[in-house]
Amino acid sequence: MSDPDRRPVRVRRAPKVWVFLGAGLLAGVVAALVIVVVTPADGRYPTSQVLGFLVLLLAPIGAVLGGLLAVVLDGVATRRARILEAERVRPAVDDEA
Repeated sequence: MSDPDRRPVRVRRAPKVWVFLGAGLLAGVVAALVIVVVTPADGRYPTSQVLGFLVLLLAPIGAVLGGLLAVVLDGVATRRARILEAERVRPAVDDEA
């Protein structure tokens, strides 16, 4: 009674983790740039050095937050997964060859 060409499969949308990590990294760099531009310059440290330190601090934090968001969205996608019936489609055979 069971058809070997049909079987149940779980279908869900999964986020691309590398995209979220990259977006978080970019958000950290932008946040560092905004902080450097908005805050007044300190005579003891050059602006490029302050920007470099802030990028080293905020870029990994942004990447971690982006990764956490991807994990949360993956959990939501797993709960919303649907089970559907998949059918194997076999290619047509040409007798002329």
